[in-house]
Amino acid sequence: MSVQHGSAAWKNRLTIPTYRIGEAACYARISPQTVSAWHKSRGKDARSTLSEKEPNRALSFLQLIEMAVVADMRRAGVKLKEIREAREDMIRETGLAYPFAQLKFKTDGADIFREVEGPLGDVLTDRLLAHNHGGQYFWTAFIQRKLEAFNYDDDGTAISWKVAGSDKEVEINPKLSFGAPQVGGVKTSLIKTRFAIGEEVDEIASDYGLEEGQVIEALLFERIFPEDRRLSRWIN
Repeated sequence: MSVQHGSAAWKNRLTIPTYRIGEAACYARISPQTVSAWHKSRGKDARSTLSEKEPNRALSFLQLIEMAVVADMRRAGVKLKEIREAREDMIRETGLAYPFAQLKFKTDGADIFREVEGPLGDVLTDRLLAHNHGGQYFWTAFIQRKLEAFNYDDDGTAISWKVAGSDKEVEINPKLSFGAPQVGGVKTSLIKTRFAIGEEVDEIASDYGLEEGQVIEALLFERIFPEDRRLSRWIN
């Protein structure tokens, strides 16, 4: 599904430092040390995997998405060296500052691909450009893994992330809840607070106009475990 950015002013939110290193790491299921390492060069001639940033500085939404894409690629078996070289190649080709968050990506665990447009602007669905092989074209009928948790607008910029998985309701979207994880526009942290003070799933759902399943997913995302006595009766 495509969603329009709206005004240029709204697009500026995508580059505002918003997400602390610790929470970004938690969302991507990696360590804070890994997040910091990916954004830091290790010497005069060393290159950072992602855009360099000042120590302790928060990540913007586009930096968050790039970090999450790299985390997903690493879990798929792509080497950091290949990721770094592919990103540099795409920056040279496109001039984009955050190519992993501004282009649609697919990976088969070894190569990093970008969708290729035909002469009339149509996407050639069976042709992908492998950036970590010098930009040569690869033809493929089937890509084993697709990064489906990231939603892109018509110009190819990531605008939301299903942070708990593509089949889950919890989403990070700069247009909603100031970019905090949310379901139906309601922060998951707020739902956790309401549950912690004794309110039940159905009461919270009713107050916010949510489905009970959305409330349950929010609580699970906020690490209220299924074994919790109050939550378990809503799951089972």
